[in-house]
Amino acid sequence: MSAQSFYFYALSMFRNKIIFGLTVLLFSASGMRAQYAWDIGVSAGAANYLGEIGGGPGLARDWILDMKLDQTRWNPGAFVRYRADYNFGVTLSLEYLRLQGADSLTENPNRFTRNLSFRNDVFELGLTGEYYFFNQPDVGRTGRYLLDFKAYFFGGVSVFYNNPKAQLNGKWLALRPLNTEGLETPYSQIQAAIPLGFGFFYTFSRLHRFGLKVSYRYTFTDYIDDVSTLYPDAALLESPEAVALSNRTGEIANHPLAQGLAEVYVPGQIRGNPDANDSFLTIGVNYSYVIRGKSKSFGKRRNYLYGRKRGRMGRARF
Repeated sequence: MSAQSFYFYALSMFRNKIIFGLTVLLFSASGMRAQYAWDIGVSAGAANYLGEIGGGPGLARDWILDMKLDQTRWNPGAFVRYRADYNFGVTLSLEYLRLQGADSLTENPNRFTRNLSFRNDVFELGLTGEYYFFNQPDVGRTGRYLLDFKAYFFGGVSVFYNNPKAQLNGKWLALRPLNTEGLETPYSQIQAAIPLGFGFFYTFSRLHRFGLKVSYRYTFTDYIDDVSTLYPDAALLESPEAVALSNRTGEIANHPLAQGLAEVYVPGQIRGNPDANDSFLTIGVNYSYVIRGKSKSFGKRRNYLYGRKRGRMGRARF
């Protein structure tokens, strides 16, 4: 099996697992009225890209040490969540986020002279499991259970639409169709990621949840920014736009920070770093409304969503 065939086979298997997970979630939701508290909500936050473009004045550093804070952009979304038991929940989310970066904003001479830039409007569908490592169902211990607090770790899988663009003569052009690195097989627009992170939420009056979540996405692509390998031979590129956006060092060759470096960026020389995939971070606040059906456990001495036995005062139902 060729590398290309294996890639598409693996991507197909991953997609099938996502579809299976969503199917399980759908059928589970039909039983929520009898068993589980669940909530549906919206989120708003910020996203930041971790990759080759831009960065600080020094050499490239790992992970968040090379973050471009001035390139932070928006990250709205929506989600549905249900709690399977006292310590575990599952969330299905759909998010939109913008990632971007520009070498023109760095003081690193090598990156500045490369002079590449991009923006990427990402749409991501994710399925994550939440482990509630801290539970306080009665904040303030009033006996009324009107304020609940939970903190959790989460991890899962996601798929996202990857479409980096760059600006040329005032127009934003999609970079994948231009094949700016002369790849034999262009990278896929559908990519996979592993979301990992932590969060917490308060539940007020048993119905309203307000929370915060921080997430890191490990991806399986180095082309969120359309930069990964070497400069191609311009003669092999298929359009003038591809040539112009593949190597942009000539645009700033006379800048003091680029003096003597422009001639280094020629076909066969390093354009990106294929040894490290791109990734991104998000942080956001969220609100959700608890939708609660009739529970078979109501009236019993043990409430499985709380994980404790309750007496007559134990009337909380979420």
